[in-house]
Amino acid sequence: MINIITYLVQSTAILTVLYSVYWLFLRKDTFFQVNRFYLLSSLLLSLIVPMLDIRLFAGGPAATVIIMLDPVLITSEKIEKITSSHISWFEMAGVIYFTGVIIFSLRLMIQLIQLAIIVKRNKITRQEGANIVFVDRGYSPFSFFSLIFIRREYYVDGKLTPVLTHEKIHIQQHHTLDLLLIEAAIILQWFNPFAWFLGRSMKSIHEFLADEGVLKKGFLKNEYQTLILNEAMGLQVNNLTNNFNVSLIKNRITMMTKARSASWTLIKVVVAIPAFFAVLFLFTAGSANKLSAQNTQQNAKPTEQKKTVDQEKLYTAETVFTVVETMPSFPGGQEALYKYLRENIKYPEEAKSKGVQGTVFITYIVEIDGSVTNVKVLRGIGSGCDEESVRVVSAMPKWSPGKQRGVPVRVQFNLPVKYKLDDKGVKKDGEEK
Repeated sequence: MINIITYLVQSTAILTVLYSVYWLFLRKDTFFQVNRFYLLSSLLLSLIVPMLDIRLFAGGPAATVIIMLDPVLITSEKIEKITSSHISWFEMAGVIYFTGVIIFSLRLMIQLIQLAIIVKRNKITRQEGANIVFVDRGYSPFSFFSLIFIRREYYVDGKLTPVLTHEKIHIQQHHTLDLLLIEAAIILQWFNPFAWFLGRSMKSIHEFLADEGVLKKGFLKNEYQTLILNEAMGLQVNNLTNNFNVSLIKNRITMMTKARSASWTLIKVVVAIPAFFAVLFLFTAGSANKLSAQNTQQNAKPTEQKKTVDQEKLYTAETVFTVVETMPSFPGGQEALYKYLRENIKYPEEAKSKGVQGTVFITYIVEIDGSVTNVKVLRGIGSGCDEESVRVVSAMPKWSPGKQRGVPVRVQFNLPVKYKLDDKGVKKDGEEK
């Protein structure tokens, strides 16, 4: 789960940064192929770079977030874990994320099934060098891979020849592959609005490219724009199709009448280069050091290799991680941990007599041999509660140690211990207990 969260954070950050560059500097230009290439590159980078076996900084902690265990409630009668149905926020976030993934995966399947039903119901006809599916419902013309879907009543005397040309361009430039890749990104990043924004921008670019291709074929601009307006009321089947109408008629007509961007404005693409290298450095920092260390080991003499290995072991022993690939585990699991705390923590008599209650925050490190050390109070409430919390945590049995890339490492945890008295045990202001 830790790896999945790391991947999603990095992937979302990459996509957000690179798409923001497009939105600020490139979206209004008429270099449609350049913009398409930029958006596809941004999408692929966001999906691939986080999967590389790299860390943010070589040899450093895997993250800056310290694992916070579920709070423990201590009363004068008993101790219990504060959860509803024993699900931590970490587990709940995972449930919510994977529920979204399932929902949007089903959405993609339904869209594919919908298209398959339309094809099966209406059959494929080969005309004018294209695979055409005539539909009777009020759909706007659209394409999907090599298929063009068009209303039969409008296919008369070649009136829709520009439309067919438009859809053929979608097919020739393989725009459906772009849309499927975007759908895959949306499934993984359904929570990221920039993934949805990128999808809309890519569809706009597809339409601009197709319109540009139609006009290059010699069709009159005014007649073609009139045809677009007449087709504006058609329905869109789903997000996987390249529709003749994608609710951006105004933008399409604006782009057709807009003067071509001057060649020198391509220099704005250079703005993306710093963003690209910043992202690359951010998520690959440490790879060069790691590779250099590997090459040094391979080329070193036996005595030098032994020295390097010993230094790495020493470094690992001194480093305290916060999140690792394999997190430490208490013998018997998390429930066993809370059972241990339930059976050992006692509400101090001093605190009960003074009516003291509140939360003690304890931090500790699980060592590479599983022992618990460096038990400290981050924030306490006094009256014996701090000492009692430290005593019980310090006496924990050995854990199964955490591991990073198969090597045991030290991992830090925080544990909130909440002491609470019932109403009878709480001293009111100005009142002697």
